[in-house]
Order: sequence, then structure tokens, then C-alpha cells
Amino acid sequence: MSKKLISFVIPVYNESESIPHLLKELATFIEKNESYDFEIMLVENGSTDDSYELLSTYAKKDKRFKVLQLSRNFECDGGIAAGLKYIKGDACVVMMADMQEPIEVVKKFIAKWEEGYEIVYGVVKKRTAGIVRNISSILFYKLLNMATHDSFPENVSDFRLMDRRVYEVVNNMPEQNKYLRGLVVWTGFKQSGVEFNRVNRVAGKSKADFITVARVAKNAFFSFSYLPLRFVTYTGIIMTIFSFVLIIYYLILFAIEGRVNPGITSILLLMLFLFGILFFILGIISEYIARIYEEAKDRPTHILRNKINIK
Repeated sequence: MSKKLISFVIPVYNESESIPHLLKELATFIEKNESYDFEIMLVENGSTDDSYELLSTYAKKDKRFKVLQLSRNFECDGGIAAGLKYIKGDACVVMMADMQEPIEVVKKFIAKWEEGYEIVYGVVKKRTAGIVRNISSILFYKLLNMATHDSFPENVSDFRLMDRRVYEVVNNMPEQNKYLRGLVVWTGFKQSGVEFNRVNRVAGKSKADFITVARVAKNAFFSFSYLPLRFVTYTGIIMTIFSFVLIIYYLILFAIEGRVNPGITSILLLMLFLFGILFFILGIISEYIARIYEEAKDRPTHILRNKINIK
């Protein structure tokens, strides 16, 4: 009986310091789990260091290591999406190259998969980031679930296992701005979580700065929630009611006390407030229009430069 094939998909961006540790850990993991076959898809995502050269050297020595080099950086989800297109496994494991996700947890993923779960996601029990980042992560999931009616498990990461049926469905989704964590959960396949403690990086610096994380969070909200658009509607209703009540109030004052409208200062403040609300609303609408524009252009989610050990 042939062994089941487990594919790893690992995006790599400026991780030259981490690569030797990563590949050593992967090789050790493969040797200890001989009941499965493995392929390792390393997606070099437009690095500016010598990550690609290091990956190439290792791949030429071991055919289980496969390398995709993208023409530029297509962000983390773009790198993962590229890797998913080229794997052949009965299941795939997505993990990062920074080694903050203990590879031993993959054994638990596989055990859950063998039990019949088609999606097994890692749930971060303990984080290594600062208190501000930790609080912002908690708030992000709370707000996202408020906006999507509790559609997403909290504290999940990109570290996960997907059955072939799942990643093939994701591959066939034509969206340009993919929020993969959301799309995988959205498929509705049988899923379960495995808790793990995130550890410190073995080397290098984190690429998830505030701007990057904020961009991912924005993509998640606008990909899976219409709440911002509903906010526009609710704001319009509230402002209309407020304006109507204010008109009635001043008409009564004028009829009873002969008072005239407020002075220029009050009018200017009211105008500034209303224009602020208006431009905020236009900003929300513009985000959705921009996403429609991106979908209409139908550009590829990644561009391939080179590939090694891939037919």
C-alpha cells in the first residue's frame, strides 16, 4: 500500500538567517515520520537577500525540497496561494519560515486529519509579540466576528493542515485579494483546532510590521463583511433623524421665544462635522470600489520567475 503524501507550503521572504534551521528541522521531521511521504514547497517571495540562492543549493541536494521563485513580493497570502497551485499532496501543511510554529504540532494536525477532519488549524495559545500587538490581535478577532456573525475561530494562524479537497477548492477561487484564513474556514469543510505556543524566531526579524498587519486586517474586514457599507446606511438614517429633530427644535424656539438660528460658529462646526462624516463614508465606499476594480482587472495573484524540482 502506497504512503500518503503530505505537502508543506512555506512562503519565504528575506529569511536567509532562518533557512538553515528551517530545512534542518524539516529534514529531521521527515526522517522521524517514515509512515508518510513528504514534499516541501518553498515559495521564495521576492526576497532581497540571498534566500533564493540558499534554497536552490538545498533543493539541488534533496529532491523533496521544491522551490518556486516569484518575480516580486506578492505578500504572504500570495506566496501561499502560489505554493498551493503546484503541490500534489493528499493533504498540505501551511507554515511560516520563521520557525515560530513548532513543527512537532504537525503530528497533531495529521492525527486530526486521520480522524476525518479536513481542516486542522493552529490556535495560538501563547504569543511572543509585545502587549500592544497581542491586544490588537485579540481586538481584531473580536471585531471580525462581530462583523461576520462569529464566522471565524479566534486566535487562529496561517499554520494549518488542509485536505486535498480543501486546497483544490481554494485554488479554484478566482478572487484577487485573497484572505486565505477566511477562505479556508468559509469552505465549510469539517474542521478542528489544535492549540500551540508560539515561540521566538530562531533568527532574523519579523516581517509583520504594523502597516502589514493593518493591511491584512483591512483585507479581512472588506473581504468577509458588509458591515462598513451598512454603517454608511445607518449613519445616513441617524443623521437624517438628527437633522429633522434639530429643525423641529429650532422652529419651536422661533415660534415660542422668537429665537433665530445659531451664529456662524455653530454653522461652521456643524458643516465640518457633516463633511467629516461624508468623506469617511466616501472612503468606505471607495474601498469596495477599489476591490471591484482589482477583480475586474483579473491580474494573476502571482508571477513565477523560476522553479526547481517541479515538473
